[in-house]
Amino acid sequence: MTATKDLSYYGKAFLCLFVMFGFGYLPPIDPITAQGMHILGIFFGLLFGWMTIGLIWPSIMGCIALVLVGNMKMAAVLSSGWGSTTLLLIFFMVIVAGIVEQSGVSRFIAMYFITRKFVLGKPWVFTFVFLMTIFFLAAITSTIPTIIIGWSIWYSICNQIGYKPYEPFPAFMVVGIVMAATFGLSVFPFRPVGILVFGILEDLAGLTVNYLAYTCFTIPLSMLCILVFTFLGKLVFRIDVSLLRQLTEESFADIDLTLNKRQKAVLFFVALLIILLLIPSVLPATFFLAALLNKIQAVGTAMVLVAVMCCLKVDGEPIINFKQVCSKGMQWDVIFLTSVVMPISSALTAEEAGITAFLLKVLSPFFEGQTALTFLAIAVAAAVVITNFAVNNVVGAILLPVFYPFALALDISPLALTSLLVFSCHFALLTPAASPMAALLHGNTEWCRTSDIYKYGFLIVVSSFLVACIAGIPYALLLF
Repeated sequence: MTATKDLSYYGKAFLCLFVMFGFGYLPPIDPITAQGMHILGIFFGLLFGWMTIGLIWPSIMGCIALVLVGNMKMAAVLSSGWGSTTLLLIFFMVIVAGIVEQSGVSRFIAMYFITRKFVLGKPWVFTFVFLMTIFFLAAITSTIPTIIIGWSIWYSICNQIGYKPYEPFPAFMVVGIVMAATFGLSVFPFRPVGILVFGILEDLAGLTVNYLAYTCFTIPLSMLCILVFTFLGKLVFRIDVSLLRQLTEESFADIDLTLNKRQKAVLFFVALLIILLLIPSVLPATFFLAALLNKIQAVGTAMVLVAVMCCLKVDGEPIINFKQVCSKGMQWDVIFLTSVVMPISSALTAEEAGITAFLLKVLSPFFEGQTALTFLAIAVAAAVVITNFAVNNVVGAILLPVFYPFALALDISPLALTSLLVFSCHFALLTPAASPMAALLHGNTEWCRTSDIYKYGFLIVVSSFLVACIAGIPYALLLF
């Protein structure tokens, strides 16, 4: 069996590299140039590698392919990827998220909210608050650890009140926790997908997103999606939640809800970082603090806060042990993915490649005469469908260069289009290839079946798509 798996793995690896380096020698399709064919080959090879193998070594080989067959200089590839502010911002934000999880602050926040009096004895209120707590935690910390923490708390509750694995309500919540955490990842534009796609928008149009405006866009839409999911459980699936009525204050009597000095310091600096990142969107640009923050940009703000947390000590230990966080909490997959997505995105949209001209030629008939609402609905639908079969980190980066020229032609704000794409790319649950969170969900065979994932996940995707179209599109056009 091991030999068969190894053979399958090396077969996929060979096919990934063959497409990456060999596809470009096929005859060009007008108006795509020979260089454009090589870029497409690298892109298709990367997609195949990311979906079937992993993110790290295909990304490394993608950078090499851009130099050997993509007609790019190594210095340009490295500066566009590893030297980009997008990658550096992801790096430092991941460090902050890692220390929040390692310090125990995440578990404290989760337990604090689900033990409030107003949720106990009210099953569906408890359900919504639980999911919103996961949503909030994922917004300020790492998504995967938040899911694991949420699952562990939920399992202990199920064991305490009598729910068994594979029963409807436990399975409903296992899927719901992943949904809430994934939506939490969409809240701020300085999380991985947002950083990546808005970074490409800045390269394309020189536009930067207003952090506060984007956050005001995603929070109510995410809350509405989670609320709709809760109502689906109550009104459509009619799930039995009666056992939750057993939860009382005594059920959590042994839970310690006090923060130590280190945890208080971590919570303070996380709140400070979020405030500092949002200040340039609130204060006048001429105000000294806003001017300073604009000068060092979001990545500089994150770097300063990480440096301060490495410098300051609590009980003789630095708030952030840099080596420890990097060894245990660093999401290297996302880092390597970003290192190649930035240069490949620029190469795909380069005029000399002819790829943008080809897409305009093919897609123009579909968008001619369409309204802004119809066009954006098609863009959201494309993002939702593709993100459930391809790693969600790259879907927005793929689609933005395609839809950007049509948005300009229809007089649609590129910021509205990009915000909708970033938000929609987080509807990634149905297949293991959709996102790391989806892969984790499909690996949870102890508490839910694959059929449960598809049943509840499909309703999440469809209902969230409707929310994005009915509420999100008009809201985006109004806000941006």
